[in-house]
Amino acid sequence: MLALHTYENNEWLGSHATSAAVWPVSYHGTHVHNARSIAEDGYLLSKGRRFAYGRGIYSTPNIEIAEQYAQLFTHNGQTYKMIFQNRVNPKHLERFAVSGGEYWVTPRSNDIRPYGICFRKV
Repeated sequence: MLALHTYENNEWLGSHATSAAVWPVSYHGTHVHNARSIAEDGYLLSKGRRFAYGRGIYSTPNIEIAEQYAQLFTHNGQTYKMIFQNRVNPKHLERFAVSGGEYWVTPRSNDIRPYGICFRKV
């Protein structure tokens, strides 16, 4: 995924770790069939299905929680889960405590930016 120089500046991505403009990291588990759409278009609220804590894009700072929402897929005889790594605008972020961590709900899709994909062999 290409994230550098995609937006107005790179401070959100943490290229200068001491900057107050750095957005925190979050994770979003999904199905591999959603990967191309998310990588090319970002998160689209219109594709959301469950809004238990309000309308928005759901993510979490805990990769283990995100993994619970990642669906299994097989590639070359091996089984994997796929999780997007994001940066989230802390100014437009709602936090909800859940067992084992937090859900982060970002009401506006332009305030959550996918910039990496994590794969876990299971």
